[in-house]
Amino acid sequence: MACLQHPDREHPEYLMAHHTVGRRLGAVDTRIASAEISGIHAAIQWTGTHWNIRDLSRNGTWLNGQQLVPARNYELEQGDKVCFGRATNPAWVVENIDEPENLLIDLKSGDALSLEQYHLLPDEREPLASLHFNPISGQWLYELTGSSSGSDSAIAVGHGERIDCGHYSWELFLPDNQGATKELSMQQMTICEFDLRFSVSHHEEHVQLQLRRPDLQVALPARIHHYLLLYLARARMEDIERGADPDSQGWVSIQVATRELGITVNHLNTQIFRARKQIAEALPDAIDTSGLVERRSWEIRLGCSNFEIYKGSQRESRAGYITEPG
Repeated sequence: MACLQHPDREHPEYLMAHHTVGRRLGAVDTRIASAEISGIHAAIQWTGTHWNIRDLSRNGTWLNGQQLVPARNYELEQGDKVCFGRATNPAWVVENIDEPENLLIDLKSGDALSLEQYHLLPDEREPLASLHFNPISGQWLYELTGSSSGSDSAIAVGHGERIDCGHYSWELFLPDNQGATKELSMQQMTICEFDLRFSVSHHEEHVQLQLRRPDLQVALPARIHHYLLLYLARARMEDIERGADPDSQGWVSIQVATRELGITVNHLNTQIFRARKQIAEALPDAIDTSGLVERRSWEIRLGCSNFEIYKGSQRESRAGYITEPG
């Protein structure tokens, strides 16, 4: 999380992949409202291996006391001191030279949290919401766990937007939105391209889940949320066996599901988010896990149509085409 620190500013200035400094409001990433500062005064850029700084001004930029030649690139090192406009102006200190990183910046403390593909907020213990990257749409989505209405509750958020969750507030910092585009072009898989294999103990106290494709098999460590997915798989299987139309298969009332599972609506949604997060972290490539559990008004169902359930060593049921081990 590359950043500069100014002695008169409480919080560090985190760097965009191409970061501009200047006086022009709305046109630069870091604004310095002083007369000697040009509209776009300097640029700091990540090259893929290191950070460069380039002077674009009339009055000059200084690196460790030496004035930069205009339009020439100079490599930045940790601990460097940069002055804009005048050599005697308070120096900005280069505190970190790591590569650009997606962050959540705490609006009170200025502390930055590195973003993975899937985050539960404000923390893993008592999540109230999720923030996750959808590689299909190339968007970051924010969703409250208490929602029952489904996909309509997921809000797309972008760089610089404020995210409020409980008593916490963050700013979403995306230093290089092209990174999302690159990832999108490389991979457009969804969880529904995988077969699911559930293995449940005879007393139904232990459920394991395996994901399968012709080229990949991943066994997930057992978690409590696997039983919720198993419950939804069984509900879908019942509708398949009675010949229900595919669009109607597997829908379960949230009120019925929470009563039969003995959990609250918030706990149910938290388990769904944790299941998506576990899968997103277990697979080697970024995939869209939002379809793992589908929603419509006050109803949910397992989004994957290819699955099998084993109780002990005996197969209980099987739906769709299942990938056999290679």
